[in-house]
Amino acid sequence: MLTPAGCQSRRDRLAAIMEQNGWDLFLTGNRRTAYYFSGTLAAADQPVAFLLRGDGRHDLLTAEVYSASRPVVLPYHDLLPRLRDALGSGARFAAVELAGTPGIYSSLLPAAVDASADIYRLRKRKEPDEVAEIRESLGFCAAAYRAAREVIRPGLTELDVYNAMNAAVVKAAGTTIHFAGDFACGERAITAGGPPTARTILPGDLYILDLFPARALYFGDTCRTFAAGEPTSGQVEAFQVVREAVALGERAVKPGVRAAAVHAMVKEFLDSHEITRKSFWHHSGHGIGHHGHEAPRIQPGSDDIFEAGDVITLEPGCYGTHLQGGIRLEDNYLVTESGLENLFAFPMELRPGV
Repeated sequence: MLTPAGCQSRRDRLAAIMEQNGWDLFLTGNRRTAYYFSGTLAAADQPVAFLLRGDGRHDLLTAEVYSASRPVVLPYHDLLPRLRDALGSGARFAAVELAGTPGIYSSLLPAAVDASADIYRLRKRKEPDEVAEIRESLGFCAAAYRAAREVIRPGLTELDVYNAMNAAVVKAAGTTIHFAGDFACGERAITAGGPPTARTILPGDLYILDLFPARALYFGDTCRTFAAGEPTSGQVEAFQVVREAVALGERAVKPGVRAAAVHAMVKEFLDSHEITRKSFWHHSGHGIGHHGHEAPRIQPGSDDIFEAGDVITLEPGCYGTHLQGGIRLEDNYLVTESGLENLFAFPMELRPGV
């Protein structure tokens, strides 16, 4: 979970933005942002409001969604009187994160400006407690891959593999947690991903497992590709090219470098090899945090520039029927002043030792 020191640091950074823009009050009803600044994680269906004032005082308000003593019909409306009291009448220049804040809350500040873009930019640089939460989620990725590597074989289904991974994640976490990802196997993974199905694993299939678990809100987001059986020489060659593309991206990312330039470099490298040419159709990576995709976005048209404190993914890939599926490899990194620190140590292997 996020720490008091980390939350204070983020509130201080927001307070600096407020002072720069002349805001004396900030309001959000977004539970992710409320967690980001307070360290208190409301339930997904629980109304929440977070306020920060220009003098540094802050409030976190929540409302019940169930009560044994009375029926709760409109919990968001139940929070309104307390929020109205907390807002008071002293704010002259207020800002609201309109993205994710219920309209009945923002309507209390009709003259407020939208702070959504400011919060998005603020989230880009991660504090140590955020990195720690991401590291914990990466531990669940490793548990899932260890289980998958042991069970993947022709004749099983995608659901069989998913169930083995999910059991390993539950055991590692000590409870159920959010465990989503792309679980498509073989040629189904060439242009798609998504939940597992009853599709049977065929001999020679490649199995892409792009996982993004989270105990609270901060995701790990990694990908490994495994062969169902002994890989072909073409699959081994393509795997090596994609692994080299990952290493190319790792060397290229530094503070001050444009994210779009790294994507162009990775794509040019993959297109320079016959076996991977013109099959890499998606982004090369992205930032992660309490949303699965955040800045910096490593793709064409991105204006993002890497800076120390970013936590990113790199995920080049190649796809085609000649491979009987696709290959995607993805690690997570902390951008430092000198380059990248890899946060995920699980080996990149088609099969153990390959």
